[in-house]
Amino acid sequence: MAVMRSSCKFSPGTQGYSPRQLWWRWTSGLVVALWCLVAMPSPALAQLSPFAPVTEIITTLEAAVATSYPGAPYANPCDATDINAAGGSGFLNCTGLGTVNLTFGGGQEVILQAVIAAGSRFEPARELLPPAGLPERILFRRNGPNLGTAGAQRDQLFYASVSANPSDIVLAPSEQNNPDLALLSRSINRGIDNVFNNASVSSNNQDTRNNIERIDYLIGNPGVTLTDAEVDDVGFLIQERGGNDAFAIAAVTAVDPATGDPTAYGPLVQVPASAWGGNGNIGVNFPSVVLRRDDPANAAPQFRPSHPVPEQNVRGLFFPINSLLPAPQSTQPFFGYSLFAADVAPGANLVNFATFPTNTPGLGANAPGGLDLVAGGFGLVRRVTPPPAAAGNLALLKRITNLFGPAPLPNFNQVIGDGTALTLLQNNGLGQGIDVINDPPVQTSDGIEYTVYFANSGVGDANNVVLCDQIPIGTTFNPNSFGAGQGIQAIASSSPAGPVVNYTNANDSDPGQFIAPGAALPPFCGVNQGNGAVVVNAGTVGSNQVGLIRFRTTVN
Repeated sequence: MAVMRSSCKFSPGTQGYSPRQLWWRWTSGLVVALWCLVAMPSPALAQLSPFAPVTEIITTLEAAVATSYPGAPYANPCDATDINAAGGSGFLNCTGLGTVNLTFGGGQEVILQAVIAAGSRFEPARELLPPAGLPERILFRRNGPNLGTAGAQRDQLFYASVSANPSDIVLAPSEQNNPDLALLSRSINRGIDNVFNNASVSSNNQDTRNNIERIDYLIGNPGVTLTDAEVDDVGFLIQERGGNDAFAIAAVTAVDPATGDPTAYGPLVQVPASAWGGNGNIGVNFPSVVLRRDDPANAAPQFRPSHPVPEQNVRGLFFPINSLLPAPQSTQPFFGYSLFAADVAPGANLVNFATFPTNTPGLGANAPGGLDLVAGGFGLVRRVTPPPAAAGNLALLKRITNLFGPAPLPNFNQVIGDGTALTLLQNNGLGQGIDVINDPPVQTSDGIEYTVYFANSGVGDANNVVLCDQIPIGTTFNPNSFGAGQGIQAIASSSPAGPVVNYTNANDSDPGQFIAPGAALPPFCGVNQGNGAVVVNAGTVGSNQVGLIRFRTTVN
């Protein structure tokens, strides 16, 4: 018995066994198959949107390392308006003061442990990445003039703040002067402000411009390869401070073997500002200070305060691999992903970042370069809990429901087992039968009736359900059990349980068919035992709906 792609199967041999011994083998094989059926989810249970907003961020706290810089210079320019006054947004008179007592590591590191998305828990999947000799890396691809002092490269980071006033600024996380290492850290209370902003400077001299055109999160050879069963469970986590900016993302499908740089991509996926699911608090929020490095040669501290940012919430998005790569690409090696400004066109040459717009605005509503990228590690995560019942929760129960020939008969009206699905079946007058019988013994020409019950105890539909049950070795399908040419009986998906109907054995207009011994079976039936199979298309099984399929065999 199998549901869609279930790998559960049984093929007890028959040579050299008496009818009684065969009976034991049929029923014990049935128990094994039944265990697999109940344990294996149908693909209908694991349907995610192309990408899903994170609904909870789970973190732990770690001690930060404190470093202090008394009399540290402000960035030039800095926002010199008073954040506490109407129309103000900065450190009052920072230009006139010139210096501030700056402390890094005055609070704690907020360490990412897991997120909840689409009702499931996802955790960092470091074990899927190549060994330590091929570490993951982040590269900032730049184009256009450098915006630092005298043509130096400009970098900027934001840090969660413990306190921030014109004379004293205390930042929570430890100091990190390498932006790529800051992003690879699992400490999520720092990141990069307006990461793709090429052109926008606020009226208060909040200057977050840079020349970053693409950010590559890269894995070395041989990359990561997933199975069909994993492409919905493994993917990338992107987090943003504020949860209100658009961007684009694409999976890297090939890299240069010498440099490791991307040479091919999957399709560009455009992510609108509305995709974050709102900007409410889902576990992490903080005020922050934006710091800028305009000249790496300057004396410490390298990053200097530019302006404060009021408290904002961190939001996230989970991109399963099959939301970035279509089949069969989703089961071929990939080498990470790249992030792009929202104004990179879907038809652009993603490898050649020199062709991207270099005038991307980063301030204001719907600015295509305004992504406030939060750190948190490489971003590869794996589902560690099953999908919720809301996606449909289909369960199967196979029972022997009658014998023809042996006597005395056991009580086939009893219900064996427990659980939500069985309770749902019982509430609809179904679920009767026996899973294992050792008495009475069966003989050649005796008949056995099998019933497969199905029930959806979830709160959503189970879609595209197809049931396949192979005829046990040592028996022959009875093609006329319920009428001439009608060897299949069923109750279609319903609540309460609908009437019993008969299906023909032919592949015709009704949902059932019998596939003869030796004929090819659909792939979801599992390994072909060569004895034929009953296949029924149950279609959509709605919430709290039940049904059954039934057939009979004759002992050889």
